[in-house]
Amino acid sequence: MVNVTNHFEGITDMKGLFGVANATTGGFAWISLLFMEQAIMFLALLRFGFNAALLSSAFIALISGVFLVYLELVSWTHLMVFLGQILFMIIYITWQQRE
Repeated sequence: MVNVTNHFEGITDMKGLFGVANATTGGFAWISLLFMEQAIMFLALLRFGFNAALLSSAFIALISGVFLVYLELVSWTHLMVFLGQILFMIIYITWQQRE
């Protein structure tokens, strides 16, 4: 007989159900989904320009990530990647418009 771990045992609420994805992937399920969300949004918004697409997709991923932080599925340190992208693009656009 094979001993299989049941990750769904003892789940009593939605937070526990969402936590199963992190339990089985080492904690990278939701942050990976955030990066995929940003990539899809970036490609969808690319027709409006690179700068607008990157800023918008990073902002949407950051807002989505805040909800996941409050569910304790993602840490704040992972969300700093999106905040860094936003700050870098603001500095870059400001630098380009200095003339």
